[in-house]
Amino acid sequence: MKPEKNNSYVKWGLTAFCVVAASVFLWVILRNLPGFFGVLQDLGKVLSPLIYGVVFAFLMNPLVNFADKRLAPLFRKQKKKASSANKFSRGLSILFALVFAILILYAFFSMLLPQLYVSIKGIVESVPTYYASIEKWVKNILENNPDIRSYADTALQNAYDYINNWANTSLLSDMQKVITTLTTSVYAVIKTLANILIGLVASVYMLWSKDTFQAQAKKMIVAIFHPHAADNLLKVGRETYKVFNGFVIGKIIDSAIIGVLCYLGMVILKLPYPALISTIVGVTNVIPFFGPIIGAAPSALLILLVNPLQSFYFIIFIIILQQIDGNVIGPKILGNTVGISGFWVLTSITLATSLFGFAGMILGVPVFAIIYMLVSDAISAALRRKNRPTATSEYYSIKQVSDLTPQPDPAAASEQPPEKKNEQENPQ
Repeated sequence: MKPEKNNSYVKWGLTAFCVVAASVFLWVILRNLPGFFGVLQDLGKVLSPLIYGVVFAFLMNPLVNFADKRLAPLFRKQKKKASSANKFSRGLSILFALVFAILILYAFFSMLLPQLYVSIKGIVESVPTYYASIEKWVKNILENNPDIRSYADTALQNAYDYINNWANTSLLSDMQKVITTLTTSVYAVIKTLANILIGLVASVYMLWSKDTFQAQAKKMIVAIFHPHAADNLLKVGRETYKVFNGFVIGKIIDSAIIGVLCYLGMVILKLPYPALISTIVGVTNVIPFFGPIIGAAPSALLILLVNPLQSFYFIIFIIILQQIDGNVIGPKILGNTVGISGFWVLTSITLATSLFGFAGMILGVPVFAIIYMLVSDAISAALRRKNRPTATSEYYSIKQVSDLTPQPDPAAASEQPPEKKNEQENPQ
């Protein structure tokens, strides 16, 4: 009996220690909340190459799985050892995913850069015309309105005095600030490119060893936790993978459909740059909530430089297209993969983007969906233990706990003898 008592004391001691440690940690966070978020931001900067790697790995994982499922059986027939066949298949699958991603990027930039060049060239060539039109318009206004002309002359004189004073006093110090800003910006761009390159290499390692990592995680869980707790953790892992994988694949398919529909709509409406703009809209649609805005804003500006009226038509078309996507296409493809409301989508993207940048935009929603699922399951389990309803609809109109209808305990019902169950199910 002594060993059992000792084990019980150890468990109670560990539980008490964890509760006290969690309480102290939460108290420290609440006392210095800005500092805590600052630490998270610094941690996000340090881990940004690995975060990029996780993003790239998740984006390429469907392609790797697609190729691996088809290549592995072929190589197993030709090779005696299954392990070498699996390795060869995995390597070719990763190479296929990398080549496919590079071709997509090449096709995107090969459409983007020439059309940007044509647009910028057209703007430069039209500058004299724009200047002449503005000059004529301003001249007509000033000639017909002497009061406005007097104000304009005064404003021009003040502007000249300010520029002259700035050139003689603050130009040198401001130039130093500009040079410092440019240097910092160049360094930030180089650092981001380096992080992306490291993340790409890390994603290859992740995709190559994903089965090993999965097996090691399961091994650790089984070694540390009680069988019941280990089964729950393995279930959480499967649900996590289901949410992430379903979200990534669903978003890619959804974005491809939106890109094609955008191209067809722009061709029908005879809007300029249909291939370029539909590619931008399709790619940015991968980002939840903010993606359509990020894609539509520069596209509308690009059309505005060609024809302002067509830019207005494009904005209306994109609003209609995004409504169709949000209410018809997206729910059909994604289903209940994420399972959180629009408010929590906005909250998760805002928080994750502020902490982890672009990677947070893509991974913020599925990560928050996992946290939401875990909290929801824990609350439902606690309510079932108290024989309370788990449906949210039961809590809209209650004023006190006694208003709730007690729910039968499934565990207690399963322990009843068959005769008792039949009496309850078929009362005379």
